[in-house]
Amino acid sequence: MSEEQPLRQAALKGGAYLAGRQVVSIALKFIGVMLITRALGPASYGAYVSAFNVYQYLLLLGQAGVGVYLLRYQGTVPDQAYTTAYSLLGVMSVVILGAAELGRDGLGALIGVEGFEQVATIMVLALPFQLLSVPATIKLERALNYQAVATLEIAGQLCFYALAVPLVLMHYGPVSLAFAWLLQQIISFGMAHAYIRALPRFGFHLETAKQTLRYAATFSFANWIWQLRMLVNPMIVGPALGAEAVGLVGMTIGLLEMLSIIKTIIWRLSVAILAKVQHDVERLRKAVTEGMELQLLVVGATLLGFGWTGHVIVPWLFGARWAPVMDLYPYVALSYLTVAPFNMHSATLSVLNRNLGLGVYHAVHVVVFAAVAYWAVPLYGMVGYGYGELATLPVYFLMHLVLVRAIGSPDYRLTALWWVASAIGLFWQQIGLWAIAVPFLALLSPWSLRKIRTYAKLILAKRRPS
Repeated sequence: MSEEQPLRQAALKGGAYLAGRQVVSIALKFIGVMLITRALGPASYGAYVSAFNVYQYLLLLGQAGVGVYLLRYQGTVPDQAYTTAYSLLGVMSVVILGAAELGRDGLGALIGVEGFEQVATIMVLALPFQLLSVPATIKLERALNYQAVATLEIAGQLCFYALAVPLVLMHYGPVSLAFAWLLQQIISFGMAHAYIRALPRFGFHLETAKQTLRYAATFSFANWIWQLRMLVNPMIVGPALGAEAVGLVGMTIGLLEMLSIIKTIIWRLSVAILAKVQHDVERLRKAVTEGMELQLLVVGATLLGFGWTGHVIVPWLFGARWAPVMDLYPYVALSYLTVAPFNMHSATLSVLNRNLGLGVYHAVHVVVFAAVAYWAVPLYGMVGYGYGELATLPVYFLMHLVLVRAIGSPDYRLTALWWVASAIGLFWQQIGLWAIAVPFLALLSPWSLRKIRTYAKLILAKRRPS
């Protein structure tokens, strides 16, 4: 067996396990979202989406790259690194809660979505619990304890929907989801620490704090810029088109997050796996190539399947008010399709601490996206948001250049074939029914079949008893 075979099999095994658990997670989300959105409608859901997107950005600011620093730490993470991380995250919790309270009215006026302030006031209380869960979750991920990580996610979702659905059905409105989110984070905090059999321990080691913040300064810079994307919906779509459009765009993004959850799983696995081979450039390139292919194969199949059936599924499950989601779907789905393989670039550059170059790419991407959306949304309505997504596709070449400078170029040939075929399939309504056949023809090519058989053999070999 070659030297990289155990790592590749470990990644495949972990990804397969987490993907299996995510089937349950996706089923829960679909059921919960179906009940919630049918009762709330797009406008009320738009209030929740606006608050949630702002919350997620505040969460990112609060994490400050601490979790990724711990995840990519070479060797055994010393106890003082964890205690220092708890202290840093605790301080960030206090600072962000204070800033959120002081800026709530001004932000509400800027976004202009009815119900935003009420939802945000409750939701922000979950920040300390979610931030202080980070070190415990990282311990589980570094141990490749896939079962615990997946169980945490599913249990949290169960708690969320167990509270959200009854409150929504009793007509408490979008604040129902804020209370449910708070409950989910409290439960997740408790469970994560129960799994590691320890409570949060605060301490401060100056040198460790310097190392953490030094890495966080560059990593967080890149990610703070990238995640500005999530503010485009409430801050550009909201003022131009109102809460209902924000809800429809948010629903489209939410569906795509559920459908492409595998990209998040593989990114998380990749950071842990790539950290172990970061000094071997050839193995890194090979890992990026294989990761791109796996990401696109799985994400592409899922997005295409929903793209071909969503015009029936969405109105049936969520109600006729949500049918416009599918008008926007192919545009945003193409963005998710493109992000999937480039997640490997992001994971590799994060492991190699090439975050400045990554930050430059993110800045150009976000500026192009926001500028085109700002121009197109008032002219073309909700689809203008999709035009903003399309405008960012050429910008991915910058990420390629950053990766090439770090490790050289991975092999894009098979990934490019599958991407083009999937992109054509997504826009079947615009270009004709024949487009549905194109992805199947790509998969039936001898080159594709050989690679799929290779991955299948690796997974099956790992499942056989030794």
